[in-house]
Amino acid sequence: MYFFLEEFSNYYTTYIYELITQASGVKISNIIYQDIHGTSATKVALKLNCSPTNPCTGISLEDEMLTYENKNAEALCNHAGGITYGVVQPNNCF
Repeated sequence: MYFFLEEFSNYYTTYIYELITQASGVKISNIIYQDIHGTSATKVALKLNCSPTNPCTGISLEDEMLTYENKNAEALCNHAGGITYGVVQPNNCF
């Protein structure tokens, strides 16, 4: 499992943030992503790829604005559940 947020020359590399767990005994819950704004280096700016045996729960996305090439970025979620508050772009995939 890891969290990834790295800035290089005002552009973010690979994904703005990424939450990954392998099919393991690790359970991730109650994570808050708040006030994240920026430009993604890829079309998918939000990727939550959690374990099918221990899905991520209680994920909170709050006031986020992420773009890709001056357009709306995309989100990809697998086995993740949560809620959003405020303006969240890309549209969440809960």
